[in-house]
Amino acid sequence: MDVTPEERDVLQIVGKSWGWVLFFGIVTLGIGVVVTLHPRDSVYAFAIFLGIWLFVAGLFRIVAAIADREDTGGTRWLMAILGLLSVIVGILFLRHTNETVSTLAFLIGLFWVVGGIMEFFSAYSDYGSPTRGWRIAMGVLAFAAGVVTLVVPSLTVTTLAVIMGIWLIIYGLLEIALSFVLRKLAHS
Repeated sequence: MDVTPEERDVLQIVGKSWGWVLFFGIVTLGIGVVVTLHPRDSVYAFAIFLGIWLFVAGLFRIVAAIADREDTGGTRWLMAILGLLSVIVGILFLRHTNETVSTLAFLIGLFWVVGGIMEFFSAYSDYGSPTRGWRIAMGVLAFAAGVVTLVVPSLTVTTLAVIMGIWLIIYGLLEIALSFVLRKLAHS
């Protein structure tokens, strides 16, 4: 592959991030293994943590809106309303965990479909990239997992968690492989 000096500089800069990509891949792989081995517990734990996070984040937004003397009017009100909404949704998530899990299943499927499409077309249009094939594979995998999740609503949440765990394992392995491609770029 012939590259200009400017392109070589960019590739070397990108290549220097290979360690972070490797770290992300290992963490993703580890989470995938845990979710696959303990799917039901993982889903409910995630729903509970999300509810707690929304509640706490909402409280922080409300306090920030009250404490902010610089902004007047609309911005403070919007921040306070967003904080209140976050607190309410957090409480609902904590009180109705089963519904939260069903909503999360839909949102995960939707995220995978949209994210997969974006990843695919981003990689597809990046003709000269040495990581193009890996990124296309990751986009196709995300899209396929999302379609399965959205089209087959009879899948139990536990099955969805296993699919998610397997997806995370494969995605983590692809990220690890990508990190070594980036490492090679840093030294080219």
